[in-house]
Amino acid sequence: MKILNLYSDWKWTGPIEPVLNLMKVLASKGHTVTFAYGLPPYETDRCIHAYIGRYHLNPDTRFRLNHVLKWNNWSAIPGMIHDLRRLPSFIDTHRFDLIQVHRSHDHLLGGIASRISQSTPPVIRMDHKRDSLSPSFANKFLLTRFTNGLITFSQRSMNLLQERFGFPLARMIIVNPALDMSLPDFHRPYKNMRPMFNLPEDAFVVGNVARFQKYRGTDRLIKAVHLLRDKLPNLRLLLVGRSGEMRESVEAPIRRFHLEDRVILAGYRVDDYFDTLSSMDCFVFLTPGSDGTARALREAMALGLPVIVAKRGMLPELVGKGSAGIIVEDTPENLSEAILQMATDLEKRHALGLGAKTHAQREFRLDQQAKVVESFYKKLLAM
Repeated sequence: MKILNLYSDWKWTGPIEPVLNLMKVLASKGHTVTFAYGLPPYETDRCIHAYIGRYHLNPDTRFRLNHVLKWNNWSAIPGMIHDLRRLPSFIDTHRFDLIQVHRSHDHLLGGIASRISQSTPPVIRMDHKRDSLSPSFANKFLLTRFTNGLITFSQRSMNLLQERFGFPLARMIIVNPALDMSLPDFHRPYKNMRPMFNLPEDAFVVGNVARFQKYRGTDRLIKAVHLLRDKLPNLRLLLVGRSGEMRESVEAPIRRFHLEDRVILAGYRVDDYFDTLSSMDCFVFLTPGSDGTARALREAMALGLPVIVAKRGMLPELVGKGSAGIIVEDTPENLSEAILQMATDLEKRHALGLGAKTHAQREFRLDQQAKVVESFYKKLLAM
């Protein structure tokens, strides 16, 4: 198959690496994958263009692929016109079998261009959203006029898509989010990061990785640590990540509960990220980010960390039926009780850690994800 991916962004953000990993595996199976994306407006190394060479795809930057198109953002219109003039002939020249889209802007571009082109290849949308695609007028227009297939990551999202848009179940598929577990980071020896963060060796370390915006609920987790101050004097909370909302969402509750000695802010980790994860005793995840597939949670599970997750979005589906972790309504009281169980029941903690690793190795396989997507593409082409 000849697959055209349109991605209307230039930033290296949450959804992009899983998409590129999937396309890399499809390319390795003999399919021709062209990946069209936007170039950054200024010099930066946190962009798709800086990493695309690692994935052995056919990168293409001839299109503007503006990050977002909104009714009040008229500056995107020239880029839209530029791309629509060139995209239909590009599709016909390269004789693409299908177009894979990911965001509303590239969905609209790909949908119109496909209809204008002579070959009219099917358009498949991948739903990366935390709470699935909203039932807005724009999404209803895109899904009813310009969508031949939908890929989503959870049963909950599939139910919402069917309920909100009446999209045919025969043209939807659920694929498990995947990790490239062939990477050395999942298999190498890990450095002990506790001395770097001034964590006592006997500390029970609860970890969380997030972009710490208000909606992520970190204040509830901090309050749970406060509730355990006397019961677990060796408890420490290690927060990995950063955000422009850190002061309000993280630093303020730390000061309010006087937990400066219990909560460690590790910042944004790159080279020693997996070392930092492996220094934790359990992992807590409350609210997925904008892409919804909770990559940090899946990475923690792949390392064998027992997890505590909130009953939100697809998190319960990622953990399975509880063999990999504890699923709670994420009030501070429930979180403190789950942390206390993890800290005091060593046998249960080890069993959940083993369950998490087994579940991740079975369910988050990149080759299995690619196989499912490939079959879905062939099914849609046959339809």
